[in-house]
Amino acid sequence: MTSDLPPGSQDADTTVESAPATSPVGIPRIGVTPAVPTQQPSPAPSRSRSTTLLVDAAPHRLRRTEDLLDLVLAAIGSASMLILAAYAHETTTGVTLDVQNALAAVLRQILVFPLQTVEGLATFLVPVSVVLASLLRRSWRTAGQAILGGIGGFLLAWAVLAAVTSWAPSAIISGLTVTASGTAKVGISTVFATLAGLLTGAGERRASHAVRRGWTALWVIIGLAVLRSALTLPGAVMSVLLGRVLGLAIRYGFGVEDRRAHGTALVRALRRAGIDAVRVVRMDRAPAAKAWTVVTDTPVGYTEQVRENPLTIPAAMPDLDDAGPRLDLTEYPNEPAEVAAALHPEETATITTATDVDLEAIVTEASSAALTVGRPSVHRLYAVWDATGIRRDVTVLDTDSQVAGFVSTLWDRIRIKGLSPERDLSVRSAAEHAALMTLEAHRARVRTPALFGMAEADESVLLVADHVIGARALGDLDEVSDDVLAQLWEQLGRAHAAGLAHRAIDSSSVVVDVAGCVWLLDWDSGETISSELSRRVDLAQTLALTASVVGVDRAIAAASRSLSTPQIASIAPMLQRVVLPATTRDALGEQRGRLLQELRDALVALTPTAHAEPAKLTRFSPRTVVMAVVGLVALWTLLARMNFSQISAAVAAANAWWILGAVVFSLATYLGAGIALVAFSPVRLSVWKSTEVHLAGAVVSLVAPAGVGGAAINLRFLTRRGVPTAIGVATVALVQVVQFLVTIVLLIILAAMTGQSTGLTLPSDWLVLGAIVLVAVVGSALFVPRVRTWVRAKIEPTYRQVWPRLVWIMSNPLRLALGVGGTVLLSLSYVLAFGGSLWAFGYTLPFSILAITYLASNTVGSVVPSPGGIGPVEIALTAGLVTAGIPSGVALSAAIVYRLVTFWIPIPAGWLSLRHLQRSRDL
Repeated sequence: MTSDLPPGSQDADTTVESAPATSPVGIPRIGVTPAVPTQQPSPAPSRSRSTTLLVDAAPHRLRRTEDLLDLVLAAIGSASMLILAAYAHETTTGVTLDVQNALAAVLRQILVFPLQTVEGLATFLVPVSVVLASLLRRSWRTAGQAILGGIGGFLLAWAVLAAVTSWAPSAIISGLTVTASGTAKVGISTVFATLAGLLTGAGERRASHAVRRGWTALWVIIGLAVLRSALTLPGAVMSVLLGRVLGLAIRYGFGVEDRRAHGTALVRALRRAGIDAVRVVRMDRAPAAKAWTVVTDTPVGYTEQVRENPLTIPAAMPDLDDAGPRLDLTEYPNEPAEVAAALHPEETATITTATDVDLEAIVTEASSAALTVGRPSVHRLYAVWDATGIRRDVTVLDTDSQVAGFVSTLWDRIRIKGLSPERDLSVRSAAEHAALMTLEAHRARVRTPALFGMAEADESVLLVADHVIGARALGDLDEVSDDVLAQLWEQLGRAHAAGLAHRAIDSSSVVVDVAGCVWLLDWDSGETISSELSRRVDLAQTLALTASVVGVDRAIAAASRSLSTPQIASIAPMLQRVVLPATTRDALGEQRGRLLQELRDALVALTPTAHAEPAKLTRFSPRTVVMAVVGLVALWTLLARMNFSQISAAVAAANAWWILGAVVFSLATYLGAGIALVAFSPVRLSVWKSTEVHLAGAVVSLVAPAGVGGAAINLRFLTRRGVPTAIGVATVALVQVVQFLVTIVLLIILAAMTGQSTGLTLPSDWLVLGAIVLVAVVGSALFVPRVRTWVRAKIEPTYRQVWPRLVWIMSNPLRLALGVGGTVLLSLSYVLAFGGSLWAFGYTLPFSILAITYLASNTVGSVVPSPGGIGPVEIALTAGLVTAGIPSGVALSAAIVYRLVTFWIPIPAGWLSLRHLQRSRDL
């Protein structure tokens, strides 16, 4: 490079613009000489040795949730290979043949040795290299686990092979069978299962070069085996998965080496995060904690390390022999050498046991009940003091804990709509999200500990934040003033105004410092671009938390001073158990159902237009899963007994006039429901308008479980008529209770009328005995206090709603008679519509049997909360008719016709009614 100025004529203060001597990643540019700056270079980072007192538990072998999850997935994968072999045999065979045809010519040209020779060499070298590498590193346990995994993989594959050969259906055997050397055999390889078990037992791929190369060799020889038709594709994959199952079981049972940030790796990561730590003390539960002295000259902060190849990352987990004399682990015997992060050649670090410290005093000084006791966090927490005496709090996110948190919330994420905390499998992504939420909260001027720095070490990520001096949890305060409650609502309002949602507000995330200021912690589950649902959840969680601390009245008063009327009205539907964190539910105690109902009633009293009915937040419940399984079993059993030719003949001979009559009876049900609502309503209603409202409910039933859509329409209609929400809810509940009681009374009366002269098949002795045992178990369970409390919590809200309305209706005999009459008309019209659907196919039943069959079957079918009862109701009605002696084909046809006239045909008329009611502002 040359300059236009003559040599020596450039002033000392003049700088020459030139091309940089290195690329952005640090690779030297050829032919470019770096310009020598005239200014003094910035001083290099200090290399002075620092001494840190570390109080922590020594590393130990871990049983990782990740291994358990992989074990379950491998077992499921093995079973799926059997299904694939049976039902996708043609597909898997076609894929294998396509690959063989495409690569056959290439393999013949490039392979010199026979394929079996290559496979044999790899089969011998892989286990030898893996075990030998473990022995050279003196990892005796790892070598033993690898050998045990190989033996277990062989035994499991041999057992599965014998079971498939002896007892499997012919479809599975055919899908796994291969013909090699003229002999047909089931293609499950014990050799490949042995190798997979050995490699899995030896540890993860990133733990050793030998393991990583072993897996590569295994997949190569498996591919060669499939290409030369020694195995089918499902059989090869299944062989590997069987070995993985045993290897993962051994790895989980014996544990793996702790590769989280401990000891020197932890101290060096803190220095990278910008802290010259002189004392690091574990705050959360750490049994058998000990004191250690860590001496290192690692520079503070992130520094550039110029290397010849900057894209090559130093090994993060060096072997013990590679650590050399720079890393003294003799005084840290339980920590494997791999725990320490790789040191650059110019860095040194030693760790020794500290004996001259008062361990109890140090732990007591660092402890903070508000930051540790009762916190749901599964991460490690440390108190850190730097060289200037400033204390900061460090949260260490570990990979295994992150996986455990992901698995623990997976069910809620599937079951609940948008309420469970978001957890990523990647600990790095989780840490970055937590940092983003903290920075955004600071930008919104929310009082939360400032993020000081971050660092990554081995399988951990460190988050360093400021310490809240004298932090006390909200629930631990001797007295909670109105000012503290106002501050809490103010901090939450600032977050919401910036679009942030916390989504996990409980007693551990709300603390008060020594000056009486409220802080919001734990933003890792929050949202930066939050939805209205998430912000409403925050409001409900905060109200429930304050109610558990100061009572319902003060909590409602504080909320009403800080929130607007629409915000207060939006809380009531969200006050339900699924929304609240576990710690808040525990704080509310066994009476949480009553307290939540009191909160809803108080909110409705403040804002009469608020909807007190809990919002539907769950996609399904455990009961739904159980009932769905039962329904599928019932459907499978029913279809197995179906005579489809009988169904075709029954449909062809159906009487259209009876079907038309069933339509008329179906329309009469809406009149009966309208009369019942008019009778029980606290305000004067039109019978025609009430009937039209119930007809409009036919449209809502398409997307709501049976009975739920109609109740929602009725409540909306009553509130539009000026009925307060609480009274409207009680009225709708009263209507449903009366309908249930009328159904029970009709069943009892009709059962008494049947006697012994009917053709109804009585239950068998075993069924009667089972019913008696069930009643005895339920009766005995009611003697258990917890069961009684649970039943009371379920019944009490409805009882408290219905009882005042029931007393009112009992004092008005005319209204009571009108309401019961409308409910009887509703039930009898449904029975007659069901009878008309059956009579259309030329079959009859005594009216009492017909009514019992309908009322019992429809009740059972409505238990499963499917939209409109579609599916379960048809199955239950068909099963009831079959039990009453109707042929299965006719029973199914009658059930379908009944659902057609009572559910599907009224929908167009219901849509017109809904539009008319909306235009007239009745809905």
